[in-house]
Amino acid sequence: MSSDDGHAWKFGLTFICLGLCSVLSMGVYSASHPHKPLTEGQSLCADPPPLDPPGKIDLAGMTAEYVCPEDQELAGPAQRICKEDTKWHPGPEEKTTCSVQAF
Repeated sequence: MSSDDGHAWKFGLTFICLGLCSVLSMGVYSASHPHKPLTEGQSLCADPPPLDPPGKIDLAGMTAEYVCPEDQELAGPAQRICKEDTKWHPGPEEKTTCSVQAF
């Protein structure tokens, strides 16, 4: 190499290193956030009406089951079913919530 070769190789090496870092970071993100395929109910009726945390919704096929932690009580429909009219029944007008149990 002579002194007239320039510094283009530094830019090339930097580009390759940054490319490798971005590919590896995408792999790390994908490993910690795996893809969850839609259930049959989600693909037909979209997502069921929400339940505020700490409650959770268990989806299985055409059914959405609402679950609250042990120290909380479920108020509203405990289960919704995706029907052929592409809507969840009972609908979003009937809200499901988790509330602290009264002693």
